[in-house]
Amino acid sequence: MPLPGGLLRAGALRRQFSFREPDGALELELSELARGRGSLPRKVSRVLAAALEHVGGAPVDVVLAGELCVADRQFLMRGLERLLGLERSWHTVVCGACGERFDFELPVSRLPVKQAGEGFPFAEVETGQGRVRVRVPAGADQEAVVEEGRMDAHALLARCAEPLDASTWDVTRLDAADVQRIDEALEAVSPAVVTRVRAPCAACGDVREVEVDPYGCLSMDPEVLLEEVHTLASTYHWSERDILALPRHRRRRYLRLVERGAGVTT
Repeated sequence: MPLPGGLLRAGALRRQFSFREPDGALELELSELARGRGSLPRKVSRVLAAALEHVGGAPVDVVLAGELCVADRQFLMRGLERLLGLERSWHTVVCGACGERFDFELPVSRLPVKQAGEGFPFAEVETGQGRVRVRVPAGADQEAVVEEGRMDAHALLARCAEPLDASTWDVTRLDAADVQRIDEALEAVSPAVVTRVRAPCAACGDVREVEVDPYGCLSMDPEVLLEEVHTLASTYHWSERDILALPRHRRRRYLRLVERGAGVTT
């Protein structure tokens, strides 16, 4: 499935992408990047740069990863989660009405994805200061405003909006109505992934709104991988480097053989 948004290059949207084949070395690198210092947007850029083979035929670095719109980045992080076998089908929630815990099944891969609208990644809006062109925010925009400590609409618009016919333009003078019109215009052209769902409590029937984290793979624990390396090294006497170089599916196959030999599985 192509990106719901894509990168604009030479007047055309480039939506094709591919991930690197996951091996232990990539998994370890990703877990270390995810656990490193930095803002969430910066971590996402680093992880995508390490995991992606290309986007639109171009090799991916942190700069290109930062050019991707927020929904594309969320879409890719969910794809990476599935690729690494980290997708959760069952989720546990505490009901705010009765206090009971309940589980519900929701494979994230089944959640709908909204495709970008006509004109993406730009929208034109009439404001009190004249007509402006606004760009759908990208990862680099998120990272900049987080690091500046200015997570508000005006901070993003200062990076993403430019006047088309306004002789004097001041983003701080945009009023609430202007900001709402801009938000509506951006929503019309922006792609989107689902990040909140509604689930009924099994005990009392109260319907709760539940957040579905699009960056779940940032919580991957390297200890699981290192335990797998230890198991294979102890059994086959291979080096860590050789084990980490195995494609993920082959490493898992060897682990199943070890378990079968130990009588753990049939």
